[in-house]
Amino acid sequence: MRWLAGLAVLAVAACTAEPADPEAQFERDLASAREQARGALSFFWERFADPGDGEYDFSLKAAFPRRDGQPGNEEAWVQYIARAPDKIVGQLASAPRHLGDLKKGAIMEFQESQVVDWAFFQGEKLLGHYTTRVMLPRLDTTQADIMREVLSADPKGEGQ
Repeated sequence: MRWLAGLAVLAVAACTAEPADPEAQFERDLASAREQARGALSFFWERFADPGDGEYDFSLKAAFPRRDGQPGNEEAWVQYIARAPDKIVGQLASAPRHLGDLKKGAIMEFQESQVVDWAFFQGEKLLGHYTTRVMLPRLDTTQADIMREVLSADPKGEGQ
């Protein structure tokens, strides 16, 4: 009978969840935010093609292959975008860290498949920024407070 009790303890221990890895959870949350942003990309393109009153400052966040010899991508915001059937063109909104000698303002060409987030203003509120919403707890307090002030309650501005 003791062996049965011991087996029950082992079974319960095996089912007990281990403490979550915060970095792994953050990466899962970012991946989910990218999926949500991509899922709402048609909304962005509709507004981009025919902006409503007070809609402006359209930008995209895209994943660019690193140019520093390391594998992977660097995600960077691109502003002043133009869309053609076969590509998107825009300017880097900030200085990249892993894109070689490219600087803020560099002209970038990319495919829609590289887009991981989008943003634009609707009046005084900033829509989109799915990934930024996930990163808020990791931003310095001042930067996070500024972003919270301008971010819409919902990324698509619904229920505002």
